[in-house]
Amino acid sequence: MQKKIILTGYGTVAKELIKLIIHNEALIKEKYGFDLLVTGIVGSKGMIYEEKGIKLSSLIDFGTGSEALSRYSEYFKLPFTEPIFQGDVLIECTPTNIETGEPALGYIQKSMENGMDIVSVSKGALVKSFDKIKTQAAKHGSRLKYSGATAAALPTLDIGEYSLAGCTITRIEGILNGTSNFILASMSENNLSLEEALKIAQEKGIAEANPALDVQGFDTACKILLLANGFFGSSLLIDDVKIKGIEQVTKEDIQEAKQNGRTLKLLASAYKEAENVIVEVKPCELESEHPLAHVNGTNKGVVFETIEMGAVCAIGGASHPRGAAAAALKDVINLYRETT
Repeated sequence: MQKKIILTGYGTVAKELIKLIIHNEALIKEKYGFDLLVTGIVGSKGMIYEEKGIKLSSLIDFGTGSEALSRYSEYFKLPFTEPIFQGDVLIECTPTNIETGEPALGYIQKSMENGMDIVSVSKGALVKSFDKIKTQAAKHGSRLKYSGATAAALPTLDIGEYSLAGCTITRIEGILNGTSNFILASMSENNLSLEEALKIAQEKGIAEANPALDVQGFDTACKILLLANGFFGSSLLIDDVKIKGIEQVTKEDIQEAKQNGRTLKLLASAYKEAENVIVEVKPCELESEHPLAHVNGTNKGVVFETIEMGAVCAIGGASHPRGAAAAALKDVINLYRETT
């Protein structure tokens, strides 16, 4: 059985995904019973499309981004076309835009109109239009997975959907951004200021040149919002999330917490209060026995509190493009191994 993939966006995550598809081709065929065929990739200049499949090993050699697609197009005499959303699954990897959700939202909607399943790594469309996407998916019989948008390699959605199936989730807490966690851990371990720790994170390639989304808590807020809407059935928007980042945290704050036997972390939480769902992100001092208190470096963690199973915690998950790509591949496998 063959599953045809349309890929939107060809940045670092998408390129890592292509590498994983190449590397795991035999494993996927043997263990899950199907082949993956990437027939189209959409970039800023248009789409390269080959019905018999893009030559992935060649594409890898051309770099990343639209320039790589241009080189591929020129080398194989393959003209760019308007995007054609025909296939089994769309894997959405364009840069996150939490203001409009575009271009991801349009790509997702067009794909669902053609009955395609959706795997989204990009958060913007889901944060902006979660209800609309879910409604359209139900209308067209499309299935939606977005592990890569909710802490990448940390299996937050999988735990809630599968491991806690049939349970009543009462609260979700998480350290969902590896960059901010690395900064806070560095401040604590080395008695650094935020600026000093951020500079180290940037030198190591952990933090972006513009780290605002990470440091100000917006990336964390997007992730906990998606988990809250997914598991509590809410229809909240990013403006409904109370967000306080780490930009005002001082090394004195960190040391004071340490002296009191606590650890300062950027904590995301979602819980029900009467008929309302409360979602917030803020720096919190965690007691040493809290399961997330010892999540250090770029690691992430999540705790689900349930009535039936108590608290369930997962820690880890690589905070780099390969981890996000692996989450997307996992979603594709889980979509189709359920029907094979």
